[in-house]
Amino acid sequence: MSDKVSNKTSSVSQISFGVAFPTNPLNAVSAIDAVLNYAASLKASDIHIDPRERDLLVRLRIDGQMSETGSLPKPLHEELIARLKILSGARTDLHAVPQDGRFRLDLNGLPYNIRISFMPTYHGENAVLRLLPAKALNDFSFAKLGFAPDHVHLLEKALQFRHGLILVTGPTGSGKTTTLQACLIHKAREPLSIITLEDPVEYEIAGIRQVHIRHAQGVTFASGLRAALRQDPDVIMVGEIRDNETAAVAIHTALTGHLVISTLHTNSALEAIPRLIDMGLDHYLLAATLKLVVAQRLIRIMCLECSGEGCDLCHRAGFIGRSVIAEVAEIDAGLGKLISEKAPQDSCREYAITHGFRDIFQDGLEKVEWGITTRAEVARTLFN
Repeated sequence: MSDKVSNKTSSVSQISFGVAFPTNPLNAVSAIDAVLNYAASLKASDIHIDPRERDLLVRLRIDGQMSETGSLPKPLHEELIARLKILSGARTDLHAVPQDGRFRLDLNGLPYNIRISFMPTYHGENAVLRLLPAKALNDFSFAKLGFAPDHVHLLEKALQFRHGLILVTGPTGSGKTTTLQACLIHKAREPLSIITLEDPVEYEIAGIRQVHIRHAQGVTFASGLRAALRQDPDVIMVGEIRDNETAAVAIHTALTGHLVISTLHTNSALEAIPRLIDMGLDHYLLAATLKLVVAQRLIRIMCLECSGEGCDLCHRAGFIGRSVIAEVAEIDAGLGKLISEKAPQDSCREYAITHGFRDIFQDGLEKVEWGITTRAEVARTLFN
């Protein structure tokens, strides 16, 4: 089987911008090619290929929403999974254990990095593919991601520090990694030594040393961070602070003359403070190192062609693309003093509000006033 993916399909349905979803592909190669190109034309972030008793269900995640797209013939199942494993470097002789892989491919003329996960299910192995545009980073800026002007100012101000800790918080799928990448691109304009610790590396950034965390080989965020300190870095990006050890090493790194950028799982910006304290960090050290916390979500943007009613351009969804809504807490001298004095979270919040802090719901309502999204979409994102 050739490594070049074919473009042949015998019949098609659901045509999008000249790219079609296959209803009866000639073989697994043509099926994979057609599904990938169709997904890329719709700007889907994920493709799910799930075996059922009589067919393979294909679903796409577009602007955060899952939708059933079509089905493929069940006789193609084994060949299709084997083909995807060959492309991604996974083992074709293992079927009863989960596997991961990745590969690079041009789709509709644009380069993509594709991450893939295989999982054994009741009707056989499934595959979930994450589509990452390889050149998306060239256009990243805080404003283009959807940050309000006052939030852009606070982000850029915090990134001017030579040392300290900047955190981006939010649930899975809220765009934290993309915001981290925007921070790195902003810093990469300066003559600095930058290292990232990622699980996995999603986007390649020129001029930055990117390390893939491998827990099975003992390369964790904490051990990788210690090793990175011996690489003469100015800026270190840690994919996630997920345990006490990583938190302690990150704070020590920020305290000793390095700018550390990372993520944390909290629902709001100011919740990051008690979360880090619960992970064993000292109040005084946290006050001395923490510079900024961003909490964010992603909302769908109304289609400008149809004003949200649904048309061919947005595929009847009424929305096309997504934007950040966020709250940004600057840890200035006054808030740092409250943290070091172990003030309750309500006191920290009151201080932040009197100094210009807007919560994420207010930012969402501002996006509604600007005509970017709807109040229902903000409510669905924040409260459902």
